[in-house]
Amino acid sequence: MKYLTFILFFISSIAIYGQEGGIQGKVVDNTNEGIPYISVVIKENNKGVTTANDGTYRLENLQNGLYTLKFSAIGFTTITKKVEVKNNTTTEINVVLEESMEQLNEVVITSNRTRETLDEVPSSVSVITSKQVENLAQTSNSVADVLTEVPGMSLSSNQTSSTGQTLRGRRMLVLIDGIPQSTPLRSGGRDVNTIDPSTLERVEVIKGATAIYGNGADGGIVNYITKKPHASKKLESTTYVGAEGALVDINNTVGAKVTQTFSGQLNKLGYVASGSFRQTGIYKDANGEVISPFYGLGETSQYSLFGKLNYQITEKQRVELMYNYFSSNQDTDYVPQVGVYGETPTIGVLGEDLGQDQGNRYNHNAQLTYDYDDIFGKTDFRLNLYMQDFKTVYGYTDSFYDPNLGYDGGQSSILSAKKGARFNLKTPYTFGEVTGNILYGVDVLNDKTEQELVDGRDWVPQMDMTNFAPYAQLKTLYKNFVLKAGIRFENINIEIPDYTTLTRYNVGETTPNSGGDAITGGELDYNATTFNAGLRYNKWSIFKPFISFSQSFSIADLGRTLRSATENTVNEINSEAVIANNYEIGFNSHLGRTNLSGAYFISTSDLGSTYSETASGAFEILRQPEKVYGFEVSMDTELARNVNFGTSVSYTEGKIDSQDSGDYDTYMGGDRIPPVKIVSYVSYKWNNKFDARLSYIYSGDRNRFEPNDNGSYTYGKGPVDSFNILNLTTNYQLTPSTKVGLGIKNLLNEDYYNPISQWNARDSNYIKANGTQFNVSLTVNL
Repeated sequence: MKYLTFILFFISSIAIYGQEGGIQGKVVDNTNEGIPYISVVIKENNKGVTTANDGTYRLENLQNGLYTLKFSAIGFTTITKKVEVKNNTTTEINVVLEESMEQLNEVVITSNRTRETLDEVPSSVSVITSKQVENLAQTSNSVADVLTEVPGMSLSSNQTSSTGQTLRGRRMLVLIDGIPQSTPLRSGGRDVNTIDPSTLERVEVIKGATAIYGNGADGGIVNYITKKPHASKKLESTTYVGAEGALVDINNTVGAKVTQTFSGQLNKLGYVASGSFRQTGIYKDANGEVISPFYGLGETSQYSLFGKLNYQITEKQRVELMYNYFSSNQDTDYVPQVGVYGETPTIGVLGEDLGQDQGNRYNHNAQLTYDYDDIFGKTDFRLNLYMQDFKTVYGYTDSFYDPNLGYDGGQSSILSAKKGARFNLKTPYTFGEVTGNILYGVDVLNDKTEQELVDGRDWVPQMDMTNFAPYAQLKTLYKNFVLKAGIRFENINIEIPDYTTLTRYNVGETTPNSGGDAITGGELDYNATTFNAGLRYNKWSIFKPFISFSQSFSIADLGRTLRSATENTVNEINSEAVIANNYEIGFNSHLGRTNLSGAYFISTSDLGSTYSETASGAFEILRQPEKVYGFEVSMDTELARNVNFGTSVSYTEGKIDSQDSGDYDTYMGGDRIPPVKIVSYVSYKWNNKFDARLSYIYSGDRNRFEPNDNGSYTYGKGPVDSFNILNLTTNYQLTPSTKVGLGIKNLLNEDYYNPISQWNARDSNYIKANGTQFNVSLTVNL
């Protein structure tokens, strides 16, 4: 409450009296067409906007004086303009930007809590821009597919589940505007598909272990950045209407999507609001067979509501309020017809699906952000207050059979509620030629997560975690060197009530096979200190090397341990946290019209978090030391005017020290380690009216394990075969305000199984991927 009082005090007591002016204009290309999403930033105070769909922009409430405007975006040259702002006048500044491949280093990222360019980050970062999100969404079944082309990211599962979609062989922490979506206390594999792509302005991916946002980022961070108000008028409107379906056998496969967005600028108030509804049809494989509805994305109804307001209180104070709601539930007329692993696929056949609709029931996110520049001296202050309320429901299974209670089966659900606050201060410093800043503050998070059956039976008790973490991050710039180093102090307390493990029966039997154990609750405390350090050298554009070390802190799915606990007290449960150490060396290069980047990484941890299936079919967490390593290489080049080509290669491998002897002798399963991935594309633009992009995805094979004596494979150890996919997207600007688009996924109708269907090694999960799908759309901007 005292922090809220602190905010209200500043909002109510500080005002600036004086004359103000503004700057407006339009950014166009060499054909005089307006360019959207160009970053327009005032270098003196870091205040900025992005251009609207027609290339216009407007900056308001500026004090008299001389300012430097910076116009930049991926694929365009960067231009700076000196502008003088006078009393009660609006100065017009129009600019022309030339296309260029050189400015990739100008991408501004915020995943590190503060705005900085890629040249200031001594580690691997991928940014999917708004244009790229829009393009990739034309051939995606979910937001998980939008991440497919990121080097180091595993392919999506084509399901509601994100199990197996790791980042550099480890689990990643998924965020929406910095709000945690992952449920690391009971990892349910539903954190990736928690937002609609139409809500996104960009996606930032920080690779490698990091503790900057707390628990669960062993492989890195995926931060979904939602749209910001950037309209130049009081009211702007974008209407999107689309239809999708299968091209092999279109019957009952057609779905539709409608999205409406409003945005505007009313003096000091900017706003953006959108609503979206999507209904998918039946999904079919390359042979026209109905794909199994098990955790499927077919026959789903998806709802999305989003709003963001920002208000410029004074020249130095801003407040922003964001809310996002997402829901995706499956209502299917089909049930799985189980196949035989390695021989025949599990398909969907008409039948009554027992239980309730499965999917993410709801995902509420809200955040209040308050910024005060120069709160004292030259120190900037930022406060984030946020919450998340999430529920997901899994499919019906007879494994929850209980004859004594009269249940033939059941469905599990995970509920998670988070509330948090971040207090950040950034203080710049200068010592001769050495400049930089110190970012420091405190994170406070309360996470209450539980897993229960839909019928009310408890499976995992509510875990009540409180996390208090002071941190500091130093950035130093000296000539062409960038040095970053940081420290974070984790203090975590988890309260667990007394509970009884769920009694389990084999179907038709009356004697339990497990569960029914009374567990005494208690408290678990974790205290750890994590470090990071990195160095980058930017003198030569043809070779900008970096080297870094970073650590993460995570709890190895405590909920899975609790639900199968046999100890009589929580204090005896083996729940020690995982600290991952990430070592990385890499580079970025610009050679004429070509950009290259590469990195080699090694990630180690003394304790593991790999699942192993026991003889009874239950899962346990292996705590042996782990080592994950690999490399990523990517290239983008301009082959000719308006023709670009790019490619990337991602290789990851992982092993476990099963004897704790220093010899990493056992390969990790496919749920952690993906096969080699190659992504290539060629794109073409014509007269700023037509664009086309053809992408190629290759997923290699991986066969690291021998079958069991009976010829079967345990979970995660099934062999994975390679496959090739081509996707095509095209757009045509009919009028300045109207655009039509066409996307075709799996253009050549490749008949294949997703990696999760192969390494999972279960009959029920042996499900084919989608055949050729289309998506046609109409977008109108007013």
